[in-house]
Amino acid sequence: MAKRLRLSFSSIRTRILLIVISLVILISGIITIASFFVVSINLQQNLYQTSETRLSFLCASIDSNISSVKSFIHSCQTSSKISAFALEEEPCDNRIRLEAHAFAKDTYYSNVALTTQLIRLVVIGRGRDDIVQAVSSANSSVAVSKETILALPYFETLRTNVNQASIGIVSDPFLPTRQVSMIPFVYPIYHPYLADEIGYIFTEMSTSVITEPANQYLADSGSRLFFRIADTYYQYENNQLLACEYPFEIIEDLSAYSLRKDTSIQRVLMREEAKEYIMITKPLNMERGAVIECVDANQLSINILKTFSLIVLIIIAAASFIGIFLFWFLQRTVTVPVSRLQSRIARIEQGDFSRDPSTEWNHELGEIGKTINNLSENVFLLMNQRIEDEKQKKDYEYKMLQSQINPHFLYNTLNSIKWMATIQNAPGIAEMTTSLSRLLKDISKGTKNLVSIGHELDLIRDYFTIQQYRYGGTITMDIQVDDDSLLDCEILKFTLQPLVENAIFHGIEPKGTAGRITIHLYQTTPQSIRIDVSDDGIGIEPETLKSILDNDSATPSSFFKEIGISNVHKRLQYEFGEEYGLSINSRKGEFTTISILLPFRKSEEIYDKAINRR
Repeated sequence: MAKRLRLSFSSIRTRILLIVISLVILISGIITIASFFVVSINLQQNLYQTSETRLSFLCASIDSNISSVKSFIHSCQTSSKISAFALEEEPCDNRIRLEAHAFAKDTYYSNVALTTQLIRLVVIGRGRDDIVQAVSSANSSVAVSKETILALPYFETLRTNVNQASIGIVSDPFLPTRQVSMIPFVYPIYHPYLADEIGYIFTEMSTSVITEPANQYLADSGSRLFFRIADTYYQYENNQLLACEYPFEIIEDLSAYSLRKDTSIQRVLMREEAKEYIMITKPLNMERGAVIECVDANQLSINILKTFSLIVLIIIAAASFIGIFLFWFLQRTVTVPVSRLQSRIARIEQGDFSRDPSTEWNHELGEIGKTINNLSENVFLLMNQRIEDEKQKKDYEYKMLQSQINPHFLYNTLNSIKWMATIQNAPGIAEMTTSLSRLLKDISKGTKNLVSIGHELDLIRDYFTIQQYRYGGTITMDIQVDDDSLLDCEILKFTLQPLVENAIFHGIEPKGTAGRITIHLYQTTPQSIRIDVSDDGIGIEPETLKSILDNDSATPSSFFKEIGISNVHKRLQYEFGEEYGLSINSRKGEFTTISILLPFRKSEEIYDKAINRR
């Protein structure tokens, strides 16, 4: 079971699946983290701007109510009937008062919303004691006089701060039993032609101008509302405005996210609750008035968490889908074909070499299937060919046994020729026969590729002896060894023979006169040695010199066929490396030197001069 598990995890399909799943998880993680930051920023900005937009609608509704009240007050300020009433210092014409009262009352009741927004409006003339009043029917039974209004403790403050809610929200002093909250204002009445004040308009604006829009605003909102009127803060609760101390401690200014410059956004700490809120402050058209909405900062975190959870679920679903699809795709395109190929190879191992077309699909694995089928057919053909070759080999071996000549018979014959030549006083024949005997014996014995340089020099001496007798002693050879220890270094067998043969046949023989060959063995560096094979022949043409190491043809008259100079060069590079091999230096009509560069490496065959055949 463990072995099958290891094989499963080592399969290409599993590796690809694990890599892709890891990449999907990594990419999903990156997308999730990036989404978290993007969603956080977007939701935060969206919460601020949405709250600001909604708060703008609330402010617009409150400003509309206040504007409606102020429009009525302004119409009274500019009315000629109201001015006539205020100008009359000694009341003598009751008609003027009735006209002023009728104007104020008719204008007041003509706007249904105004009766709920403005509790009362009182016109006071500076030179008279009576008043003109427009009041809602619910409060009409309460008697109000000029003296009681002027005696209010905040009247003078209101008079000096025209058109301002300078004292905030107070209880209606004329309705002590009902505890009606209102916002008092005082507006001057000016002389029609002069800049003098001829009277005042005292108004009690109902807090419903604020509470009714606030009640509708909070119907679908979980936020908290505060209002600033003058220097006092009010919290909106249960359709009431309750005065309170400034309850906030500013933590961070977020006004950069606001849509309008007059809106401020701040992260604050509610002191009573020790809880963070997002506070959005927007001014009202009423001077020194503002609306403040506090949004629970936890609501932002909850929204981010919900959105982020949805994104994570989508990413997990997408990653799961990709994983399932990838598993199905790999199962179909990799696992099934690989299983068939494994089954096909198993049948080949059992000896079934027949072609299986079902493993030849139109993709890369199908190409492998075709290759396996071709390979099985080739193996089958090679096996049959091998069987046939084995039969022929046995026949050839039988024939070779019949015609084989014992090498000792050849050596004994050559030795007999040597002794007969010695008896007949023909030392040249004896020496030449001895050299040929040793040369043939060296060629026929062993298959070692590397020999010592001393061994190779002995071989070249035997070869040169034969050639020297062939040319009647017109050629000579000199071997120079700088250090006898170099004779123990290794060299490829039959490296020098083609070079010496080339020097004789292509260097000295065309010259038509006597010639000399010099072989110089020396060490160039601690890691390399060199053998120079020089002749004083006709030299080599420069054009020929450039291509001679790339020419694979052997010397036509070579004693050792198929061993040319370029062949020797390639054999040396194959054996010792690209930095070793042959190099040629020649001057036309003067000399040719072929240099062999070899690594300084001792041969397993130690050359011993004490047993030198010479």
